[in-house]
Amino acid sequence: MDLGLDLVGVKSVDGYPDILIATATSILSETIMVNSLKLLIKEQRPNGTSYNSFPSGHTATAFNAAELVRIEYGWGWGIAAYSAATVVGCSRVAHQCHWWWDSVAGALVGIASAQIGYRTVHPIKRLFGWEMPKEAQVSLQPTVDPFSGAVGTKLSFAF
Repeated sequence: MDLGLDLVGVKSVDGYPDILIATATSILSETIMVNSLKLLIKEQRPNGTSYNSFPSGHTATAFNAAELVRIEYGWGWGIAAYSAATVVGCSRVAHQCHWWWDSVAGALVGIASAQIGYRTVHPIKRLFGWEMPKEAQVSLQPTVDPFSGAVGTKLSFAF
């Protein structure tokens, strides 16, 4: 979403490298938090299918993305992103995949993950010596494996 808005002319606060680092770090922290909590708490889902209800991973991902959008593009776009994330959380409860507190916890995990992602950008850049010049170019390209039909992306930096 972050890079998509830039592609249609909506300017972000940070450049592509910072957005990519923040997004990758936030996804990693979200994954660790959600999976750790699911393994520790083992709450049964309302529909009785499994014991991994708490917290809602779908809701965490939706609120992670919403907070990343809000940070990068402000509350104008953030409200739309948070509205969509709220629909995701409510739909998880409505379809009896989660209890309401699972979705609330997922939202909090997602927001916290996005904050972690942005607060670690500069330490990560310093750690790896990634001081990208302003004129650096980033290319994100969709790919398809002709043999298996798998879809992927190719990311390249030119600096």
